[in-house]
Amino acid sequence: MIKQEILDELITFTDEEIDNLNKKHKIDKSIYMHENSNVIDYRKLHDEDRLFSVRKHARFAQYPMHRHNYIELSYVYSGSMTHVISGKKITIQQGELILLNQNVEHEILFTGEDDIIFNFIIQPEFLEFLSSIVDTDNEVVRFIFQALYSYDDTKEFLVFHESNNLVALDYIELIISELYRPQLNAGVSLKLLVGLLLTELMNHPENIQTHKSESSERVLMSRILKYVHTKYKEGSLVVLSKQLGIADYKICKVIKKYTKSTFIQLVQEERLKNAVQLLVSTTLPVVDIMEEVGYENITYFYKIFKKKYQMTPSVYRETYKKEIK
Repeated sequence: MIKQEILDELITFTDEEIDNLNKKHKIDKSIYMHENSNVIDYRKLHDEDRLFSVRKHARFAQYPMHRHNYIELSYVYSGSMTHVISGKKITIQQGELILLNQNVEHEILFTGEDDIIFNFIIQPEFLEFLSSIVDTDNEVVRFIFQALYSYDDTKEFLVFHESNNLVALDYIELIISELYRPQLNAGVSLKLLVGLLLTELMNHPENIQTHKSESSERVLMSRILKYVHTKYKEGSLVVLSKQLGIADYKICKVIKKYTKSTFIQLVQEERLKNAVQLLVSTTLPVVDIMEEVGYENITYFYKIFKKKYQMTPSVYRETYKKEIK
C-alpha cells in the first residue's frame, strides 16, 4: 500500500505539468529531444551512466509522433493512456503496462488530471542480469534478447493486462514508494524490484498481448542469442545446430541477417564482455579470467582484447576498476 503522503504527491502538479497548462497543452520538445529530431534521448532524462530510472508521465499534453533510444515500460496507476502506433489506437487502462522497444514510433494522446502514469526508462544493458538467470522462453524473454542483441529495425511492443495480478501490482507500488521515498541503497533496491516485476510478468504469459512483425526467423534468432549468452564459454555452432535441429549454414545466414555478425563474432563479443566484468569486479588474475570466459591461449586473448578496447586487460582493469563504487 502506498502511503497517503506519496499519493498526495502523485496528484500534485509538477513544474512540467504546470508548464504544459500554461502553454495550452503544447510540450517543450527540448526537454526530451535534440533539435530536428523525433527521438527522445535518455541522456536528456537522466545521467548518461545510469541504466535505469522512473519518471512520472507529465500530464496535460499530447506527445507527437516519436520514438526512444531506450526501452520504455509504462504503467498506468490510475486513469488511462492512449498510444497511436502504426495508425492504430492502443489504450492502456489502470493496472496495465506497455513495453516498447527502441524502434516503435508512437504518439501519446492527451492525458488529464486523473491519468497517473509512470515511465520506466531502461537501457537494454540493464536487462542483461535478468536474461542470464531466466530459463523461461516466452514473449518477455524474446523481447529482451532482441532488444539487447539484434540490430534490425523491427517494431515491437507488449501490453500486459495485470489489473488482477496482485503480486505484480505490489512490486510496482514498492517501486513507486522507493522512487518517492528512497531508502539506503535505493539504486540496488530498484534494480532488484524491477527484476522481480519483469519475472512476475514472465510468469503469466496469458496476460501478455504481443504486437510485432513475428516470423520464424526472429524466433530462431532469439533462441540463438540466448544460447550464445548462456553457453559462450563452451558453446559451438555444431552443438547449437544439433540442439535446434537446423543446418549450421542456415543458422549463420540468420545471424548475419539480424546482427551483421558471424557466430564466432557473437561468441567472442560475449566472452570479452564477461571478461571485462570480471576485470573490474574481481581480483582474479588475467589468466584465470581468460580461462573462465572460454579461452586457452593467453597471446590470442590479449590480441583480441587489445583490438576491441585499445588497451591490454591489465591496463583496462587499472583504468576502470577505480570507478566501481
